[in-house]
Amino acid sequence: MKKIWLLLIMAIVAIVSLGLTFKFYTELQTAKKTIAEYQDIELLNQRSEQFAKAYAQGKHKDFLTDDAARKFKKIEGERHTDSDIQDSGLETVDIQQLFTKKGASVDEAEAESFATVAIRYEMDKSKTYGDDYFQTLSIHSQWKKVNSEWKVDNVKVNLLGDSSDDELRKQAEEAQRKAKEAEGSK
Repeated sequence: MKKIWLLLIMAIVAIVSLGLTFKFYTELQTAKKTIAEYQDIELLNQRSEQFAKAYAQGKHKDFLTDDAARKFKKIEGERHTDSDIQDSGLETVDIQQLFTKKGASVDEAEAESFATVAIRYEMDKSKTYGDDYFQTLSIHSQWKKVNSEWKVDNVKVNLLGDSSDDELRKQAEEAQRKAKEAEGSK
């Protein structure tokens, strides 16, 4: 009788051990999958930041899918001027905001990122910071996974701010003030 009880207890312990082993194994696989997804998102975040900086510097072609590269080449052919980005006075590119999200489905190989980029150009090698030219761009990138690497499939860029706008606004206000003074002296 003792032998039967001992075998029964050993069988129960074995069944519980197998159950726990299976549970821990499936949880481990789920955790590995979740970690891989977060690592993929982090890699995409880094690529998004690199792309935004490269775009501001005109060195974004390595980030593009083949279709996007053809679109850019066509646009450049229509509007291209022979100005070199190195001669533009580009001084700094600062990512002010960056948000990246993957597609709705976990398995989707599509994502999009939104970046706000501040660019400073040094004008005429002036040592005065106030003489520099500033732009703020919004870059909306649609990403696609190609051969396990994230590539940009479509880009929309909007100019949010421009320091020359501020200068023109000041000039217009000054002109208005002078016009009012001229009217008042009549």
